[in-house]
Amino acid sequence: MSARQRKLYDKVKKASTSFEQQCENIDDAGAQAIAEGLKGNPNVEKLFLWGNQIGDAGARAIAETLKLDADLRKLDLYDNQIGEDGARAIADALKLNTTLTKLNLNDNQIGDAGAQAIAETLKVNTTMERLCLSANQIGDAGAQALSAALKVNKTLIKIELWNNQIGDAGAQAIAETLKVNATLTQLTLDKNKLGDAGATTIAEMLQVNKILTSLGLDYNQIGDAGANAVAEALKVNTSLRTLHLGKIGNAGAQTMAEVLKMNTLTRLRSGISYMCQIGDAEAQAIAEALKVNTTLTDLRLDLGYIGEAGANAIAKSLKNLRYLHLGKNRIGDAGAQAIAEAVKVNNKLRFLVLDENEIGDAGAQAIAGALKVNSTMSWLYLEDNQIGDAGAQAINKVFKMNPKLVEVYIYDQINPLAFSLLPRVATADDLQTVFCLLTGEPALEDQSSLLPALPAEIADIIMDEAQHWQGVQHTKRSPYDDRHVKVTVPQSIYGNSTRVKAIQVVRDTKKLYHRIGDNVFDLIVRDEQGAVQYEYAAKATFVDSTLVSATLWPASTPIIRQIRVGWQVQVQPSKSARDVLFESLVVRCV
Repeated sequence: MSARQRKLYDKVKKASTSFEQQCENIDDAGAQAIAEGLKGNPNVEKLFLWGNQIGDAGARAIAETLKLDADLRKLDLYDNQIGEDGARAIADALKLNTTLTKLNLNDNQIGDAGAQAIAETLKVNTTMERLCLSANQIGDAGAQALSAALKVNKTLIKIELWNNQIGDAGAQAIAETLKVNATLTQLTLDKNKLGDAGATTIAEMLQVNKILTSLGLDYNQIGDAGANAVAEALKVNTSLRTLHLGKIGNAGAQTMAEVLKMNTLTRLRSGISYMCQIGDAEAQAIAEALKVNTTLTDLRLDLGYIGEAGANAIAKSLKNLRYLHLGKNRIGDAGAQAIAEAVKVNNKLRFLVLDENEIGDAGAQAIAGALKVNSTMSWLYLEDNQIGDAGAQAINKVFKMNPKLVEVYIYDQINPLAFSLLPRVATADDLQTVFCLLTGEPALEDQSSLLPALPAEIADIIMDEAQHWQGVQHTKRSPYDDRHVKVTVPQSIYGNSTRVKAIQVVRDTKKLYHRIGDNVFDLIVRDEQGAVQYEYAAKATFVDSTLVSATLWPASTPIIRQIRVGWQVQVQPSKSARDVLFESLVVRCV
């Protein structure tokens, strides 16, 4: 035994009820020394060894200790290097152990085989209550084995399976089991490969299950049909309190609003999708429901299209919320000001997340003013907006004077000019104004600006075309987001072919442009099979010292005329990618 191993051995022998050695580069030999020390100390109830380098050999040594049936209650081996052999050893030990109630093997490499071994143990183990197997490369086979175990297990109340490879087949197996299981209350299937079929089966389960209180389905491949099915199921489900649904479209949001009126959920997290469709209308429906809801405390509606109107509606319905997340929307200064007014009189809100919302100095100053009188807010997130010195100074000043504020995040503010270069989404008022111009209706104050009147049916066609001209956009707002900015050309709203009219790129960095080539956008155009059809280095125009933009037209870039539905336009990362705060690609088409 080396000096380091002897030190670990001595430490665990002298430990009281808990032994913790996180992120200490403990390998198999170190784990074996700890296991030996545990044999001589029956008092340890909690063993935390996460963030180390323990592999199968170390897991086997710890498993031998579990067979001795000491007083260990919680075992945390999160973020190690344990594979299927180590999982099998632990599973075999738990067939004999009668004290362990929580096992955390998140972020290891146990795979389907390891999950199957643990599942067999669950059929006979009578003490395990919480099992964490996330980020372990578990697929449908492992999920099906676990679902079979849950048919007979009577003690497990929580199972974590997020960030695996479970698809519809695995989800369907678990859902079928939960129709009869009477003990499991928490299930996380976030970040897997579930689609509409899996979500629909889960929805069917929710209609009969009376035990499950928390369900996570974020970051899957669930579309509108699956999300709406889950929302519909909640009309009859009376047990679920926390739902992380991910993508939720217009119909799903409206259904969820109806559910909220029934006072069942306490936490709703939706919109976790880069294709989220929640806008002002859906936010307004949810806000109306919150006026009568008395149970919801946590609401997350990020990555959507919520603007001023939606933010204003939600601001009027904050009475019971402790946590509000509207990040990555478009509420702007007006929306922030509306929420600030609500914060002045709200005495429950603790967390407010408004990152990436095009908020400037006016919105930040309004929030700062609200926090001068608010006495409950503890965490405020305003990063990746367009707040300048005046707004930042106001927030900083109130942070120093308000003792309740624990954390305020206001870093990485984007150049306000970046947003002015992008196409603006038309509001209902905009559309009505243009329609009146086209038809000659006397709804406008400035009658001199009227065009020759057109029939309403012709005006409708023009309006449809005008709305679609806004195009498709992908925006990246984090220097730590390594994905390429890319857009796939969609089908026309009429179902016919789409014509690309222009390509626009905007990039903002937090530093002055100082590298040769930083002011060039490297574009790649791929066809529907992914084959490269065109590569082009587009020279950008400087807007100011940190902001550049380029717009490509068919006359100068003939490939634009050839781009069809399903083709993809992609911007390669900047040579100074870590300095890029904001990058947006817009493909305008009709």
